[in-house]
Amino acid sequence: MCEKCFIREYPKFNSTKEFEVFLAEFDKKIAKSIIFINQGEYKADNHTIYLCNNCQTIWWLSDPDNHWCGYFMIDTNAKKLIDKDDRNGKIHKYGCLSIFIILITFTLFRLIS
Repeated sequence: MCEKCFIREYPKFNSTKEFEVFLAEFDKKIAKSIIFINQGEYKADNHTIYLCNNCQTIWWLSDPDNHWCGYFMIDTNAKKLIDKDDRNGKIHKYGCLSIFIILITFTLFRLIS
């Protein structure tokens, strides 16, 4: 991170207004010191990869879309965020499945007894 690129990350854009303010700053900087690298994909996440010419920081940008808040983060931190979201999704998925199995087992036990 440096003054020529960005001094902070956005783990999520809290509003459309926040994203618009970010884009205005981004548009100014991309003309001077930020260069497009390519489109990237990590797990189920699609993002655009940028590089700061000054400090060589690699940035990932995921645009907000409907319920997805998007993010703008350094690549390593973006990977951690995606991994954390993936783990939380699995916990939620298997937690609900466990509760469902317990309820079915309890119901069957009550019917049998």
